[in-house]
Amino acid sequence: MKSRVLTFGSLDSPLARNLTQTVIDEIQARMPRLTCQMNIWPSGVQDKELEPFVAASRGEVEFLEEQVMAEQARLIVLEAADMVLPLPADLAIVCVPDRAAPFDAYLNRQGMIMDEMDPGSRIGVLSMRSRSQMQAQWPEISFRILRGGVDLAMETHMRRNEIDGLVLPAAVTEHLGIQGIVAEIFAPEFILPGPGQGILVVVGRAADQEARELLAPLHSEATATELQAEHAFCSRMISDQDLPVGALARVLGEEIVIEGATGSGINRIFVNGGIDEAEAVGSGLAQQILSCGESFADLLEADFPDGLPEDTDEDSNGLEPDLDLAAATGNDADRSHLDEDLEDLKALENLAGIAEEADDAADEDDDTGHFPYDS
Repeated sequence: MKSRVLTFGSLDSPLARNLTQTVIDEIQARMPRLTCQMNIWPSGVQDKELEPFVAASRGEVEFLEEQVMAEQARLIVLEAADMVLPLPADLAIVCVPDRAAPFDAYLNRQGMIMDEMDPGSRIGVLSMRSRSQMQAQWPEISFRILRGGVDLAMETHMRRNEIDGLVLPAAVTEHLGIQGIVAEIFAPEFILPGPGQGILVVVGRAADQEARELLAPLHSEATATELQAEHAFCSRMISDQDLPVGALARVLGEEIVIEGATGSGINRIFVNGGIDEAEAVGSGLAQQILSCGESFADLLEADFPDGLPEDTDEDSNGLEPDLDLAAATGNDADRSHLDEDLEDLKALENLAGIAEEADDAADEDDDTGHFPYDS
């Protein structure tokens, strides 16, 4: 009997290749007669060092999806945290393997744990979520967001020696085979992970039922349900922005529970429901966070640790940074970053319904300088 073939597409980065090989190894262990091939492409995406991601930037994910739709590959493997939502109409998630440990891990060349680091140590993280929670636990340490993905972060840590330690998803350290330099692992009860952490997804053409059937032995319905809840949460919380928000869903028997927190991660919110209500449970968590004054304040505080910038232009459609503050940086890039932060703030206000309330209240009190919202 002629063996069937599954062609996987992958970027040429070490992590991307290893993620794809992990799935290939698992499926071939279960189906030895199934032939799997890997097509490897260079990224070709510019300016990806400006973007926070794990294995593939937004542009790279879209490139991989285009290759599947053009039938240059049948399947691609993505970190769930890197997915661009929603998927194109012609594509679908065809398999979600078992979730790996959804923990954060701390890498240090000397084997020192975080409590042993000197004040002022420079620690690299991959997201605002990590930075906010870590900074709350270790305020004397400097946590820097490293953009450009895990591969560049590892180069910064191991080759350039520009940072004293690095926080990565624990599952990524396993995929890269670098568990030997993991000094510490943080349980979700201590540091809440980001949505999708520890989950791989296999994406293919929606009409490719054969691929779905071939990958069925790898598929975990429980992990897929957790991902559905976390994706619903992301969609409600502005999925294309890096926010200081953690979320973790767990299937417990016939029930799914999702836990979320903003900022420091201290104040946790839990939402639960039946496993057939995963999407509603995830969306419900986002709604509770956005409607909770304390949680929403955590989002603003993480984006603006030195306080909210003043509104200097009443005719502006959004907040403009104080000109003296921008001038003090002496750097156009810093001004651009502040502009982006202000746009993120405006989007959050619109999402939570704050912008409309502010407009209604403007005529009543033009001198407050505050954003009215219900707590």
